[in-house]
Amino acid sequence: MYDQIKKMILEKKNDIDDQTLYYYTNYFYVLVERNLIPEGIKLEDLIENGLYFSRKIVFYDEGSDVYKRLGPDTKGLCDPETKNLYIRNDLKEPLREMTIYHEFHHAVQTNKNTGDKGINQNFYVGRMIMEAQTQWFAEEVYKTIHNVEYGEREISSEQLRMLGNGRVISALHNYEMYDAMLSKLAILLDVPKDFFVTINFLYDQNKGYYILKDKYEEKAKEKNLPLSFYNMLYKLDYTYVVDYLAYIENEDKETILSGKETEKIGIYDQGESLSLEKQRRYIKEFDFFLVMALIDNGFEYKDFLKYIIDDYVRITVTNYANDKRKSI
Repeated sequence: MYDQIKKMILEKKNDIDDQTLYYYTNYFYVLVERNLIPEGIKLEDLIENGLYFSRKIVFYDEGSDVYKRLGPDTKGLCDPETKNLYIRNDLKEPLREMTIYHEFHHAVQTNKNTGDKGINQNFYVGRMIMEAQTQWFAEEVYKTIHNVEYGEREISSEQLRMLGNGRVISALHNYEMYDAMLSKLAILLDVPKDFFVTINFLYDQNKGYYILKDKYEEKAKEKNLPLSFYNMLYKLDYTYVVDYLAYIENEDKETILSGKETEKIGIYDQGESLSLEKQRRYIKEFDFFLVMALIDNGFEYKDFLKYIIDDYVRITVTNYANDKRKSI
């Protein structure tokens, strides 16, 4: 299958260089092996879409205009205007190769009509889920191709530019906080993370978004979850927007990093100020309300528990669960 995929790519772009061909073939090979292409979508169409939005890989250095525009924290970019992938040349392996797969995954999941990526077909709606599954799958490609495995790590939240008194559990090399949030959502929905990869290909008419909505509402009813789909997604996407603006070059970056609140910024259909404090509060609410629902309604909660970020929340609900078990 690997050679067949390589041939298909060459038929669509016969001037592709060997290094780029290697990376793109690896990506599609793992996508097919994992059976992640949704029914009704052809591999050929995904290859064509990926090549359309990533005609070549450009490795850039500190002196380049791309570096000046994106800032020192950005690792890569799938640029819908130039149709190139931009990758920082100074990244160390394995992150360098993973970043290529990450940006190429964006290219393959980009809507030609709108330029939006995955289920994020409206401004910032479903953006954290879209980004989390992108990094998760990029690292799955790397692990499969190189036959390696990475165990989960415990990371201080302060290392991720979040407030203290917390930890993040993830096996990823980037987007670790998003991965922890996605892990909890997968537990709530009783789905593997593959599910999130597949729905992000279904951006036409927001099909992937509505599949996610239906799945969440089904499980919310079954498990008596207290957050509506809108509220759950809003907390995730607010968390993403704060994190995003704290990394890229923009007028709000230093305000957020200093711990202050920004002016109101449009997110979804409302304006809200952005801050690390409020981001952390939304994460706490997501964790606390949802894990308490699992505990109170008799569902398995221990896997969810380890991904809770705030130490106080995790200790509080652990003690509550232990006391509840003793009283039964």
